[in-house]
Amino acid sequence: MEARAVLHALRGLRGYTRSPYVWAASLLLVASPIVFMKLGLPFYANMVFLALMYGIAAMAWNLMQGYTGLFSLGHAVFFGVGAYTTMILAKYYGVTPWLGIWAAGVLAAAVGFLLGFPLFRLRSHWFTLATIAVAEIFKLLFAHWGYVGGSAGLQMPIVGPDEQLYYLQYPGPYIYVYVALLVLLVELVVLYAVVNSKIGLYLQTIREDELVAQTLGVDTFRYKMIAMVVSGFFTGLAGALYAVRFRFVDPFAVFDLITISTYIAVAGIVGGIYTFIGPLVGAFIFVPAAEYVRATIVQAFPRVFGLHVVIVGVILLVISLFVPEGVVGYLQRRAGTVRSRG
Repeated sequence: MEARAVLHALRGLRGYTRSPYVWAASLLLVASPIVFMKLGLPFYANMVFLALMYGIAAMAWNLMQGYTGLFSLGHAVFFGVGAYTTMILAKYYGVTPWLGIWAAGVLAAAVGFLLGFPLFRLRSHWFTLATIAVAEIFKLLFAHWGYVGGSAGLQMPIVGPDEQLYYLQYPGPYIYVYVALLVLLVELVVLYAVVNSKIGLYLQTIREDELVAQTLGVDTFRYKMIAMVVSGFFTGLAGALYAVRFRFVDPFAVFDLITISTYIAVAGIVGGIYTFIGPLVGAFIFVPAAEYVRATIVQAFPRVFGLHVVIVGVILLVISLFVPEGVVGYLQRRAGTVRSRG
């Protein structure tokens, strides 16, 4: 990426800092791990970490769905590849996760590049179905691949206090919230630069009508590939954060259709798929709600299997009825209505 594009993105993102809501949310985010640690509330700190992890992946997913019109339900592929890359580098080769996280993004992006060739031959719902199939294929492959532990998965080696910083191993979720914030900051700059550049304009043209874009001379395959690679890179980073935080990966967790691919898409839809910051906001609405409902309902009704999923489904139904354009999309529409009346 050109330095000029990065500087432009930083200037553009500076506009967000004029909002008192953004300042308040940022301060809460930075302070939350310290507050939760002092109060002895690791569950809530873990909620913040999970919201950040899914928010990073949802923003990456939105580059394909919201900006390019490619509806993927197979982002678990990138997530899982990122998680396994960080784990393997640390476990087998002693590579610090500080480097492994970024290597995970690169390998996930490479997988996205290779998958783009067959997947971009498909359109509409066939593309979506193919992404689900690819994610399931990856899950089965990893479940039968002995090198990555098969269905039993891999466990990060436990290290002593003198190696905690190198292997990024700390008790509780508190430090990992700051690591996720660092990754999110990088993503915000890169994605803002992409969507506010010529590339972003071409992606939105493809979303509106791919045939028209081709008629206008846009190399649609090339720009869809860019969206896939960038989206895969940051989803891979989210998977790497999962491996670092939980120190265990198995194919049924990191390639899962529901808790990975669907969660990522739902977070993006709840927040607003045609907005830049919407998927991040959606992750902070959907993930804590789902986690809280799961923890309380399962504890209260342990014999009623799946009840928490039903309740989360009802919450999503209510959101979809009242704000079908997503929370941020709704707020932007309301703000536009107020301005037009003024």
